[in-house]
Amino acid sequence: MLSGTEIIVVEQGHSAAGKSRIGRERQVVIIMTDMVHYSSITAEMTPTEICAFLSNYHSNIHSILEDEAFQPMEIEPIAGDGGIITFDKRPGETPSGICTRALLVAMRLTCAISESRLVSTRMGLMLGYIVESKIGEKTVKNGSCLAVASRLEELSGYFNTCFLMDREIARYQQGFDDYVVNVAKVSLACVPHPLNLFTVYVPGSSCVPENVDKEKLKEMIRHKNQAMELFSGNMLKNIVPDFPQVYKELLESQAMFQKLTGTVDHATGRIFEYIREIPQPGISFRNHGMEMLEKNRSFFGKRLLHLSKELLRAMNPDVFEVLVENTEWEQYFKLEWFHEGDTIIESGAEAQGIYYIDYGRVCTYTPEGKLLSTMTAGAVFGEMACFGNEKKKNTVIIACTETVIRRITPENLKKLPMIIKIFETIAENRKKDISNCQEQEFYSSRDKKFPRP
Repeated sequence: MLSGTEIIVVEQGHSAAGKSRIGRERQVVIIMTDMVHYSSITAEMTPTEICAFLSNYHSNIHSILEDEAFQPMEIEPIAGDGGIITFDKRPGETPSGICTRALLVAMRLTCAISESRLVSTRMGLMLGYIVESKIGEKTVKNGSCLAVASRLEELSGYFNTCFLMDREIARYQQGFDDYVVNVAKVSLACVPHPLNLFTVYVPGSSCVPENVDKEKLKEMIRHKNQAMELFSGNMLKNIVPDFPQVYKELLESQAMFQKLTGTVDHATGRIFEYIREIPQPGISFRNHGMEMLEKNRSFFGKRLLHLSKELLRAMNPDVFEVLVENTEWEQYFKLEWFHEGDTIIESGAEAQGIYYIDYGRVCTYTPEGKLLSTMTAGAVFGEMACFGNEKKKNTVIIACTETVIRRITPENLKKLPMIIKIFETIAENRKKDISNCQEQEFYSSRDKKFPRP
């Protein structure tokens, strides 16, 4: 950490006239702001019109935040529609004071957006340290918290919140404890450790109506935060990620939110998407959380496309369109988790749908206990009972390991004609494979009984 004195840096080969001055390292809260859909809004504007539009936008932010209660605060436009709001500590002020002031500013801007007094703007809040350097006549802010705040601003768009803040601001702020919402645990390239992200749901914010029942809103937030702690895990409390329970509890909190607001909680929807893509948390998730730089995660449709050899035989352009391009059908495949030794399908049970093994291994047995086959991730079963003559399973299917299944019920399958065609083709191919195996077994048995001379 630097001392309180100013340091002058003279680069080799330069005179003192080319020196840069570095000030004190100091703790601040940074708010990075960025206008939503700036490119599309200004696409048809002339340069003069863009200049006037941006001038009005930044002047509007200054006007909205013109309040002595927020000082000391510096608002600096950057890169057109972007901005940095820097909060310095008042004399003797604690981190709690500076974090509360910054959060109040974020809430002031959020309310202005909700009231259409400010064009939609995303924000990222970060508590950290900066150093300012004087290069020529220009003052430059330096510090890793700037990059993190910028990334949080971007992620607020991904999670569909007006702003995101780090754990420190959520912990230090005062006055919003009942409304602070745990959004996610993520890892970013610019930070060597995972970050827990938070936002605030208060009446009158972008996603919560002004007249909402406050006590029910607080109850929903408590319910969601408990579920999110199970999602992220907590080593200090010896809590490990438990996706089956998280999924169940988030469904409940989502229903509560929808009943209160008339809309869905998009941030919770992102967690559902993540669990549907990666239903079994591994060591990497426990250590790092959601790895946001992983651009090409394999979605269910693509996994089904690549991992099921029976499905590849059914391939045609319509199939590709359904599986990869238009994936609304995925919502009908419900996640189910099984422990080792759990029975997935009983012998004699009627068909309950078609099953896809997402994770783990399952074994098929005769009612007498003879092992018939073992299936691993990517395998499909249950289609014979759905599309064959036998509507009841004459085998027992058991989870051999911790297993995650995606199942679609016969009722939901009827809503998806193209998916029906896909699984009908899989069933037909499976019948041919069974017939070929039986034929091979017959000739093999005959050759053993009647060996050729």
